[in-house]
Amino acid sequence: MARRPQQRYTNDDFEALEGRASKTEQKKAVQRMAALGEQLANLPSKKIQQLPVDERLIEALLDAQSITSFEAKRRQFLRVGKLLRNEDETVILSYLTPQQGLKKQAQLERWVDRLIEQGDSALKEFIKMHNATDRHTLRQHILRYHRDKGLEATDEELQVARQRILNYVQQVALLSDQGKAK
Repeated sequence: MARRPQQRYTNDDFEALEGRASKTEQKKAVQRMAALGEQLANLPSKKIQQLPVDERLIEALLDAQSITSFEAKRRQFLRVGKLLRNEDETVILSYLTPQQGLKKQAQLERWVDRLIEQGDSALKEFIKMHNATDRHTLRQHILRYHRDKGLEATDEELQVARQRILNYVQQVALLSDQGKAK
């Protein structure tokens, strides 16, 4: 069998991949979204209907409430997770975070500041406290923030990067709390 000629990669090839999530990160994001969908489905029907999201997502959440079979429910939440990917995480989390309370929200804001300032030492502490954390994903969010800051990004761009970290931290806290409740 003949060998294929070796393909040479350029810096442009690597820059095109920069910022894209790996397949593992994508799968974990789907799992996180499915778990958030479970929490959304636990909201009262009236609150679900008030969500500012796509109508298909609202229908899927309402359907999930009526499903009793474990396997059917699991598949339904995977579907909900897929639909959630098209929605704004900040809006979804704003409906779920009141369950945590203002004290917990302030604590998570402080965690984000610590993670940005202290890096790996704060990351280790956060992981110990929140078992649903994926070290790699959170570290990538933090590194992207520092990269943007190093490239002298605008305040608005830095705020967007910080919001991504906060969204991830909120998701992890919700999922960790859910795991403790079970």
